[in-house]
Amino acid sequence: MKQQPQNIFSVDLEDWYQGIEIDMQHWEQFAPRIREGLDRLLDLLAASNTKATFFVLGYQAEKTPDIIRQLKEQGHDIASHGYSHRFVYQQTPKEFQTELRKSKQILEDLCGVAIEGYRAPYFSITAQSRWALDILLDEGFLYDSSLFPINNYRYGMPGANRAPGWLRTDAGNHIYEIPLSTVQLPKPGLKWARNLPMSGGGYFRLYPYALSALLIKRLMSENQGLVFYMHPWEYDPAHPRVSFKRRLPKLTHYLHLRSTANKTRKLLADFEFTTIKDAYSECYQNSSARSCS
Repeated sequence: MKQQPQNIFSVDLEDWYQGIEIDMQHWEQFAPRIREGLDRLLDLLAASNTKATFFVLGYQAEKTPDIIRQLKEQGHDIASHGYSHRFVYQQTPKEFQTELRKSKQILEDLCGVAIEGYRAPYFSITAQSRWALDILLDEGFLYDSSLFPINNYRYGMPGANRAPGWLRTDAGNHIYEIPLSTVQLPKPGLKWARNLPMSGGGYFRLYPYALSALLIKRLMSENQGLVFYMHPWEYDPAHPRVSFKRRLPKLTHYLHLRSTANKTRKLLADFEFTTIKDAYSECYQNSSARSCS
């Protein structure tokens, strides 16, 4: 009998102002609040005895090294979220490589272990920035968790495989990809299906919890585990409001923040989660593993 894939709880570790398209050169103008949301999230994880994979922004690790050491001591898995939270497709390959190398070194110095995984800010490895996958391999990364098989105004690679597995890069290499979860919904009158995002973040805050639970069960019925993600600032509804040039980013950032903690508490009670390392290291460390597509 085939073993049911495990669900992943992941956290993109960044402060509230780092995820709203404010350039890094202006970050010093904003009051840090990462502890407010992170402590609430860590309490929820501890209460359910859940370990998570934290994709850590290199800049944030420099500012709060004590947090990274705390996460490691608590048994959480540490991976890279880049350094400056810039969209990958707005960087040159050289800029990306420089930031990637810097972030990896910072985290390895703090944790004392090799950093194996990466997730792009805003999931911004898209069709126009697939070149980044080969750079990840060049810099010693074993897996990526950046691809989101949907259409979104910031990100998305709709044709990407929905399940974790080996991905061929543009240079003919292979990297283990752990995409963000979606479910397929049939589109009336057409032969193809549309991928519905249900992985976490703004989608988790937008959907009623009952719908999220239903979609997770639907995914698991396909013998797929959930790859779930959140940010510390989503557990801090009191963090400052800033003006946006566009309405959609404001909506997705501030929507239903007060419900996040209670929804997460229900999620952790209803489903079991683990880290990417515990669930997939046998796959991404062994390209010949038969159980890894």
